Amino acid sequence: MVTTETHQSQDLLVPSQNMDQDQVDPENQQEEDPASPSSLMAGLDPEKMSQGPVNAITVLTLLDKLVNMLDAVQENQHKMEVHQVEMEGVVKGIQADMTKLSKSQSFTSNTVSKLLDKSRKLSVTMKEIRDKMERQGMQVKKLEANHAHLINRNNFKVLIFQVILSSLTDSKHSHPP
Repeated sequence: MVTTETHQSQDLLVPSQNMDQDQVDPENQQEEDPASPSSLMAGLDPEKMSQGPVNAITVLTLLDKLVNMLDAVQENQHKMEVHQVEMEGVVKGIQADMTKLSKSQSFTSNTVSKLLDKSRKLSVTMKEIRDKMERQGMQVKKLEANHAHLINRNNFKVLIFQVILSSLTDSKHSHPP
């Protein structure tokens, strides 16, 4: 809080007693902020200022209002400074989070790239294996067909052999030696 001691070294301009009526405009007084120094000074009546005790009281009142206004301005300025420091802290926190997020995204991007590369290699390998299995499947079918053919030939030979044997055994039985 600002005390009156800090304001004692400041100069105060008091309007002269020959103040023209043109300088005090009642329309301007209504538009201005009632707490502003210009509206306070404009509301002074030159006749009242010429009286001694009223003049001192008016000056003290004005000084008190000025002190209060300066205190309010300084308090608002302090609040704004505190708010600014808080905002700087928040911005630094956000920047740190963004840096972490960027590093994390970079790491994730590298990991995904490696996984995609491995997936491509695996896809190529799987295609090669599928082609080999298809070729082996065709070879197995050829072997099975060949094996079936050989079995049929063996069955035919066995059948011929059985027929020959049966005819031999029949001829032995029918012809005595």
